[in-house]
Amino acid sequence: MWRPPRRLLLAVELAGVGLLGALLAVAVAGTVTREVGPFSADLSLQPSLTGGTEVAVPPLGQLQLDTHDGPVRLEVGINQLRPEAAHSIATNPNALRGLGAEVDADLRAGVRDLLLRTVVVTVVGAAALGLLVFRRLRRTLAAAASGVAALVVVGVVTFVTADSRSLAEPRFTGLLASAPGAVGDVRDILASVDAYGLQLGGLVVNVTELYTVTSGLQTFVPDDGTLRVLHISDLHLNPTSYDVVGSVVEQFGIDVVVDTGDSTDLGTAAELPYVDAIGRLEVPYVWIRGNHDSRLVQDAVTRQPNATVLDGPQVVEVAGIRMLGQGDPRFIRDSETRGEAPPEVLELVGQQLREAYDAADDPPDLVLTHDPATSGPLLGGPPVVLAGHTHSRRSETEDGTTLLVQGSTGGAGLRALRGEEASPVTLTVLYLDRADQRLQAYDDITLGGVGASDARISRTVVVEDDESAASSGASATPAQTGG
Repeated sequence: MWRPPRRLLLAVELAGVGLLGALLAVAVAGTVTREVGPFSADLSLQPSLTGGTEVAVPPLGQLQLDTHDGPVRLEVGINQLRPEAAHSIATNPNALRGLGAEVDADLRAGVRDLLLRTVVVTVVGAAALGLLVFRRLRRTLAAAASGVAALVVVGVVTFVTADSRSLAEPRFTGLLASAPGAVGDVRDILASVDAYGLQLGGLVVNVTELYTVTSGLQTFVPDDGTLRVLHISDLHLNPTSYDVVGSVVEQFGIDVVVDTGDSTDLGTAAELPYVDAIGRLEVPYVWIRGNHDSRLVQDAVTRQPNATVLDGPQVVEVAGIRMLGQGDPRFIRDSETRGEAPPEVLELVGQQLREAYDAADDPPDLVLTHDPATSGPLLGGPPVVLAGHTHSRRSETEDGTTLLVQGSTGGAGLRALRGEEASPVTLTVLYLDRADQRLQAYDDITLGGVGASDARISRTVVVEDDESAASSGASATPAQTGG
């Protein structure tokens, strides 16, 4: 039986130890932090089968570029936006001049520092593990040499497979996937100027505006003691809505999604598969019926493993938050009402919810209703009432009750695809204190409707006396008031 030569086994062992030591060292210490334009960014090299470059802009998402093939991926993570630099860019047009070149130079310097650090930690890591395993100087040096050799191979592969054309074909995930206008038309940029510097410069300029940075935003910072609730409404069968919802759930660390109805358009059996996307979200989902949702739709939502349907006087606790809600009494295909009802019918819904709120041993933290016209009797009772229906976002506080009316998370749904005027895609992240479930702040997210590319995230901080709030926000293009 053939046995491999001892020297071959030793060589393989030395190479394996050296490579493992290098990888461990790079994973632990192979990150550099540098200022890139107005951002502070972490740059690192990570093992990868596909290679490429990823620019992470939390909580907005990622920009991915096929700059090279494996076995390493360059990761650029924006971890802080320097307020003074961002303010200068947002208020002084002259500050934009040369920003692309500045970002390009900063990034290139950061990559050079990263490569130098990688070489150092590769040698140290491979040598350290070699010394630990072999305890002999010559074999330790051989292990270190094998780590360096692996680094050289990676460098050659990266250089040979590098493709600058990939800068014209970025892929977006998270909120950036729904607002690619945040980085502009890359192909137009490439037609006239240096691709790398200006494209990244354009990203910095627009994300600087998009990434909420003003002082008002920083008066409240969510932490581990904060519950995050995502309020959505009026999806109206938009096929991309749940992709946007899923992105926000992941990027913002959402604890529970609250949907105030009108998931479908006509409430027919053919529309039921649409709500199956609820079950694919990895968080609890609370839902009430809208006037476009039939009982069939309600039953279909009930069957989703993570869904809770509210439709009556019972207070239900989900994700540590007590909630009360009731479905809309109207239905768009009802032969008698055709989706309409006298004002007293909606008033009755509000009265029933108020009675249930007052009768509860532990009053609910959130009350859900589809039509804000039902909210009159609720004022002065529950601290927060969530509604939808109008496709126009608004908020108001009266008698200690904050009413948050969502716009349309579906951008008014399929009707926008039929040529009608598109509505913005709107979502709101509510921040509640985990100890007493009190509303502390909320972020209004607005994405351009069909054919548009504007985007905005604005934060409103709820003050103690409930009489006023501080808010601020930014947009990638001049954005209209949410709604």
